[in-house]
Amino acid sequence: MRTFLLYLLGGICILWGTKTHSNGNLQVAFGAEENYLLVRSLDSSIIHLGDANEKLEYRNIIDEYLRFKSLHIQGKYGDAYLAVRSTQYQLIQLYDKILTKNITLVRSELELLGRKSRDKEKTQTKAFIRLALRDVSEAEQKLVMARNIRPYLYLLKLREMLFALKILKHAGKFVIFLNLLHDGQYMDSIEFYDFNTIESELIRGFGPNSKYLAFHYDNAFLPYGEESIYEDKMTNFKTQTINQTETLK
Repeated sequence: MRTFLLYLLGGICILWGTKTHSNGNLQVAFGAEENYLLVRSLDSSIIHLGDANEKLEYRNIIDEYLRFKSLHIQGKYGDAYLAVRSTQYQLIQLYDKILTKNITLVRSELELLGRKSRDKEKTQTKAFIRLALRDVSEAEQKLVMARNIRPYLYLLKLREMLFALKILKHAGKFVIFLNLLHDGQYMDSIEFYDFNTIESELIRGFGPNSKYLAFHYDNAFLPYGEESIYEDKMTNFKTQTINQTETLK
């Protein structure tokens, strides 16, 4: 009887340990998947709006994310989870700065467009400005909500911030539409044109070094004027991993 109880208790401990290990691994994997999206989505905005310090912060965040990947591959799930949390904490600070800059930029562009179009509005002018301002207000509300979420709920904060970023990209498209509508060559409904056609019209209407090209690329989550910081770091990481693997062989 005593032997049977020892076997039973041993089995329960093994099952519990396996379940805990499995749950921890799943939690880390889920956090990592969201971290990838959150880190990757910020790339073009950092290039468009970030200063030297913010670009350095972004590089450090990617390094922390890559540290997680190494720990996860090694099966060090406890340390990997801490790296996930560290990445999220740093992302919150950087998202807040970039969103604040983005909101200010889009709003100032819309105010400028409103003044430029006064007394010469076209059919879509007022509608585009109204829709864009609505987007900016919604993004601002999302940022305020993120700031007010309880301090340690990192992922909830970041989800609101990512949503705000996406809304601002949409508002930024109206900035491009309005500039082309009033100062470019477009006279039709611009929203039906593809990325490359709009890029060509921006170059034709404002020149190859126009600030609106950077705006246009950032609206599509694409880097402009510089190489992708994220892709550069990931390429180096993959190269190092391959070299390490070959050395072990």
